[in-house]
Amino acid sequence: MAEKSKYIIDYCEKAENGTLRRVIGREKEQRRVMHILLRNLKNNPMLLGPTGIGKTSIVEGVARALSEGRVPPKLKGYRLVGIDVATMMIDSKTFAEYEDHLKTAFQEIQASEGKWILFVNDISFLAKTPTGNQEIPKFLKPKVLDGGIRCIVEAELNAFKQYVEQDPDLMSCLQTMYIEEPTSAEALEILKGVRPDYEKKFGIKIPDEILQSSVAMSARYVKSRLFPEKALDLLDEASTGLMLDLDEGKTKDNTLTNDYTSNIISFWTGIPMDKVNAEDKQRLIDLENFLGRRVIGQPEAISVISGAVRRMKSGLQDPNRPLGTFLFIGTTGVGKTELAKALSEFMFDDETALLRLDMSEYMEKQSVSRLLGPPPGTPGFEQGGVLTEAVRLRPYQVVLFDELEKAHSEILNLMLQLLDEGRLTDGKGLTVDFRNTIVIMTSNLGANLPRYQRMEFLRKNLRPEFLARIDDIIPFHGLAEENLLAIVDIHLNKFVKRAKAVGLRAELTLEARKWFADEVFIAKNGVREIKRLIQHHIENPLSVLMMYDKVSSEDLIKIIRPKDKKGVEIVVLKPEEQDKVLEEAVTVEMKMDDNVDDRPPPPPTFKLNEDEDAYKDLPAWKRAAMEAARQQGGSPSQTGENGHKVIKVPVAKGFKSTRMMKVPLPKMPKALMEKEIKEEDAAEGIIPPLEDAPPPLVPSPSEMPPDLPPAVPDVKPPVSVPSPVSPIKEE
Repeated sequence: MAEKSKYIIDYCEKAENGTLRRVIGREKEQRRVMHILLRNLKNNPMLLGPTGIGKTSIVEGVARALSEGRVPPKLKGYRLVGIDVATMMIDSKTFAEYEDHLKTAFQEIQASEGKWILFVNDISFLAKTPTGNQEIPKFLKPKVLDGGIRCIVEAELNAFKQYVEQDPDLMSCLQTMYIEEPTSAEALEILKGVRPDYEKKFGIKIPDEILQSSVAMSARYVKSRLFPEKALDLLDEASTGLMLDLDEGKTKDNTLTNDYTSNIISFWTGIPMDKVNAEDKQRLIDLENFLGRRVIGQPEAISVISGAVRRMKSGLQDPNRPLGTFLFIGTTGVGKTELAKALSEFMFDDETALLRLDMSEYMEKQSVSRLLGPPPGTPGFEQGGVLTEAVRLRPYQVVLFDELEKAHSEILNLMLQLLDEGRLTDGKGLTVDFRNTIVIMTSNLGANLPRYQRMEFLRKNLRPEFLARIDDIIPFHGLAEENLLAIVDIHLNKFVKRAKAVGLRAELTLEARKWFADEVFIAKNGVREIKRLIQHHIENPLSVLMMYDKVSSEDLIKIIRPKDKKGVEIVVLKPEEQDKVLEEAVTVEMKMDDNVDDRPPPPPTFKLNEDEDAYKDLPAWKRAAMEAARQQGGSPSQTGENGHKVIKVPVAKGFKSTRMMKVPLPKMPKALMEKEIKEEDAAEGIIPPLEDAPPPLVPSPSEMPPDLPPAVPDVKPPVSVPSPVSPIKEE
C-alpha cells in the first residue's frame, strides 16, 4: 500500500494500534452499514440521529471490524479513512495552498480505486452550509456523485433536512439510516463493556449495582441528553471523582459507590440527591414551623405543602408527575405568593429561587409561544421559551403561575400535559422535564364563597379535566384580627433590617405596631396594605430627615404613637436622650358583641385641608350642611340639640372624593323626611317662606344622609355655585 500523506487519517490503523476506543454492542447497526457498502447503487450510508446517540461509535466499530477482518469477504482489504482539515488549514499559508492540499487528499483517496472509504463527520463536506467550509463541497461532491469516492456520512436530522434533502443529486447517491436511541438494557451492556477500561485507567473497582444506578439515574434526571452518552459521562465523571479522593487521601476505599454518582447528578441538574441525614430529617419535621413564621394564619395550606416536600424527600412520590401541583384560592394579600417564596427559601435558601409567571401577561392566544418558544423560522427561536428554557436549565425549582384566571384558555389547555405527565415540548421540539418541580397556581376565583359553593364556582370557570389533575385545591382564609400583629411585625422587621443596612437604628413601640395592625384590619386589603402604610408613615418622612441630615448613625429612630396626634410619629433621639421615656397613646381594647365592630372610625391617613377649596369635592348634602352651620355661627363638627353628630370627612388634595369611587349615598324615605321637616318647623316656630321668596338652601331628599336632619337657615343663603362634580343619579 502506498504511503499516506499526513492529511489522511486511517481509522483502521488506529484500531490496530489500540488508539481507537472499543465499541460495545451496536452489531445490528454495524451490519446495516456493511450491507449498504456492498450495494451496487446508493452504496454510501448516511447515519442520521441526534448528538450523543452513538453514530460515531458505530462507524468506529466498522473500522475495527475492517481491521480485524470480521467483515464479509467482499469488504476484506478495505480501509476507513478521514481528512484532517484542521492540520491542513494550519499548514496552508494562502487560500490557494489550502485548495491544493484538498485536491491532493481527494486524489489520493480516489487513487485507491474504492479501497479507501471516506468517513465524513461534517455535512458541510458535501453540502454548502452557512457556517461550513465552502471549498470542500466543490471537490468532494462531484467525486462522490460519479462513484470515484465512497463515503460513510453522519449528520443530525435537522441539518439533513435543511441541506441534503433539498439536493436531489446527493439524495440519489446516499442511503439514509436513522439511528435509534439504545434502550436502558442496551445502555447497561455498553457500560459493562467499558468497565474494564475504566477500572484499569482510574485504578478503582466498579460494582454491577453502580452500573445499574448510573443507567437508572441518567434516565430519570438527565432528560436533555440521550443514551448511551449520558450514562457513559456519568460513570466517567463519578470514577474521576473517586480517583481524586484516593489521590488526596480523603478515602482508602477504591470501590465506586452511589454517593459519587448522586453528587454528579446534583452538579448537573441542581437536584439534591444526597441521602436525608439526621439534620435534614429534623428540618423536614419542623417544616410547618418554618413556613408558619413566614405565613401567618394559614395552617391548612402549610400542612399540605409540608406533606408534599416530605413525600418528595422520602422518594415516595409518583416519578411520572411533578412533585406537587396546587391551586391556592384566596383574596388578595392573604399569603398565597408569600407561601411560595417561603417554600423556595426552605428548599434553596433563597426566596427568589422560584420561577414566577404573572398570567396577566399571557391573556392573548399568541402568548403560548412566549412560554414554549417561537416556532422555527421566527424571531427569537434560538432563545427558547420563558417557561421551558428556565426549567430545562434548572429542573429543580418552584414554578408559580400567579393569577391563573387571567390566562388565555389555550395556556390552560397546555398545562394539562404539564400537570398530568410532567413534561412539555418546546418550540425546538425538545422535551422539557417538569417532574422535579413543584407547580403552584394562585387564583381569586370563588375566594369569597363558602367552601361548599367554591368547588361549584370553580367548575363553572375551569375545565373539569384541569381541576382533576391538581393534587390539592387549598383555600386561603381571610386574615383574622388576632394574626395581624404578628404579620405586621414581620414587615416592620424587614424595614428595621433595611434601615440597618444604610447605617440607621430604628425601633417601633408596641402601641405603634398595634396602630399599624388596626389600620390593616380596617383597610380590608390584606397584607399589602401594611407595605403602603410603612411607605407613607415611616419611609417617606424618614427619607426627608436623611436628605436634611437630621439623623445620623448614632441616633435612635423611634416610631411611636403620639398621645395628641393621630397616626404614628418619628422621634429622633440623640445618644444622650435614648433612655428617655416617651408618652404614647394607649390602645383601648373594645369588646365586640354580636360580631359588630363598635370601635371608633380610624384616624385619617392624610392631613386635612382646611381651606375653602377642600369643600368642592364634598357631596351636595354635606356642603349644604356646612354652609348652614357657618351662617348660624356653628360648626359642622358640633353635635346639635337633636343628638345627631356630623362627622368631618377628611379630604386630601390630589385624591378623588368618594363620589368618583361610585360609593352609593344612603337615602332617607321621602315621606319620612318631609314629616320630620314639618315637625321641626312647627316646634321651632319657623314661618314658611312666601311663594315669591327664594327657596332656602335645603338639600334634596336624594342627597340627605339618614342621620343628618335638614339644615334650615334663618337667613337668606347665598346663591349656590354648581359643583364641578356631576351629581350621582338615583337608581
